[in-house]
Amino acid sequence: KYLQGKRGIEKVPFQLPDFIAKTGICEVRNAVDEDEGGMNAKKKNRNKVAPKMGALDVDYRTLHDAFFKHQNRASIQDKLTEFGDLYYEGKEFETQKSSDLRVGGPLSERLRDALGMTAENSPTPWLINMQRHGPPPSYPNLKIAGLNGPLPEGCSYGYHLNGWGKPPVDNFGRPLFGGNPFDPPGSGGTTSTTEWNYSASSGARLP
Repeated sequence: KYLQGKRGIEKVPFQLPDFIAKTGICEVRNAVDEDEGGMNAKKKNRNKVAPKMGALDVDYRTLHDAFFKHQNRASIQDKLTEFGDLYYEGKEFETQKSSDLRVGGPLSERLRDALGMTAENSPTPWLINMQRHGPPPSYPNLKIAGLNGPLPEGCSYGYHLNGWGKPPVDNFGRPLFGGNPFDPPGSGGTTSTTEWNYSASSGARLP
C-alpha cells in the first residue's frame, strides 16, 4: 500500500524556524502557560468565558524584521518541492534533489544510434514536440537549437531527412519561446529580436 514503508519511522516533532523563535514568542507562551498552571478550575473557566486579550502580543516591528529581514528563504525553499516534481514514497530521505540536476552535454554516438539520429547534427526526436509545446518546465531559460536558438552549422528547417521541423513562430513571424531561431546556422545566437519592427495595427513583423 501507499506509504506502507513509513510505518515505524519516528516522526520528527515540529520546531519553529529560527527567525520566528528569535522574536521571543516561545518565552511569552511559556510565561502564559505557567500562569495558567497556577490557576484553579474556577479561574480557568472564567478565562474561557471572558479571556484577557493581548497576552501573546509581540511588537509589530519585531515581527516585521523577523519575516522581512531575518527570514532565511533559501533554507525554506530547499525543503519545498520544485515545479514539475512529484512526491513518491521515501523522497524526503534522498540526498540529491531535482535542483541539483545539470544540463547534459553532447549526445554520444551510441545514444544517437539508439534514438535513430542518423547524423551528428540530426535533430533530437523530441524537438518537434518542443516546437509545439515549448521548452521543458525545469529548464525555462535553456537555449535549444531549433526552438529558441540558432540551428547547428549545415542544418535547415523542414520535415525532410535530418530536417529541423518548423520554426516556432506565430502568424506574424514572432518567436513563441524567446530567442531568435532565425539566426544564421552555427552562430552564437547574438541577434536580438528586440530590434525588430512590428506593425502597430496588426502586430506583424515588418521587413
